[in-house]
Order: sequence, then C-alpha cells, then structure tokens
Amino acid sequence: MTNRIIFRILAALMAIVSIVIIYQHIKATEVDMVLSCRNELVAKNPNSDTIEHHSLIADFTLQKRSASISYRYFTTDGNPIATLYLTGDVLSAYKEKDTYILNLTHNELIRHNTELPLPQHASHLEAFAKRNISKKGVHNLTIQITNRNAQQNTVLLYFLPSTNICACNLVEMK
Repeated sequence: MTNRIIFRILAALMAIVSIVIIYQHIKATEVDMVLSCRNELVAKNPNSDTIEHHSLIADFTLQKRSASISYRYFTTDGNPIATLYLTGDVLSAYKEKDTYILNLTHNELIRHNTELPLPQHASHLEAFAKRNISKKGVHNLTIQITNRNAQQNTVLLYFLPSTNICACNLVEMK
C-alpha cells in the first residue's frame, strides 16, 4: 500500500516538473516584435541583360509563437507589383543571441499589376518557399539581429540560408 502511495507521489511530481519545463520552453520561444525593412533590389534580367530596379518593403511580425512575413514589391516610382505572404511559427528564439528560427508553412503570392514584370527576388523566393513547403511541409528561415541602434530603433538583420543583410526599423511590443 505504501509503495503505491510513493509511486503516485513520484508520478505527480514528475508530471509537475514536466509541465514546468514545457511551460518554460514555450515562454522562452515567445517573441513580440515587428521589423520593417526597406530595400532597393537590383538584378540583371537574364533574357535581355538589362539592369532592373525595384523597391521592396519586407515586414516581419513575430508575435508570441506566430510568424508572418510580407514582402511587398514596387516599381521605383512606387507602383505596387506584388505581395508575397509567408506564415508559420517561431520554432526557436535564442533571445540572448537575437536569433530566431522560423518554420513557415504557408505562402501566397498576390499580383497587384500583372502587366509589370515580377522582380527576380519575388520569383526566386516564391519558388524556393513553395518547393520547400510542398516537399518538406515547411520553409525554414533563420533571422539574426546583428546590430542594434536603440536610439533610432534600427537593426541590421542577417538572413539564413541566403546570407543577405538589411537594415530594418524595429518595434518591440511589450
């Protein structure tokens, strides 16, 4: 009889410890920030050998464990071309290293003006994400804040696997 009581107490303690560990992991991966990045895209058209210029606004929203990215493409005159949406969740958040691993499971490309050519960045990113999601069920993206300017609320953001770096405005939600 006493062995059963001891076993039940140990089982209850193990369950409590497991719940605390899981809760701490979930809380540790929660993030509340918005990054807005503005870039000029310059690419050589492989068909005509001309240099193409476009503007890109990329908004990254990490809220709790959800992640969403919108890449908005424009002509240099500000005419909208397309928006690529990627959504999923935050797999890991290494806050001490400002590194966030995103599991993106949905993508959607919306063309705003089909008469304007789609920037190469949009074509490549959409094809890459679509292929990964269809084959593996997920498109992984790691972003790392490499430098912060707290006075101007700006950061340098490093992307993997592409190894691109861009400057972004940062809003941390508390």
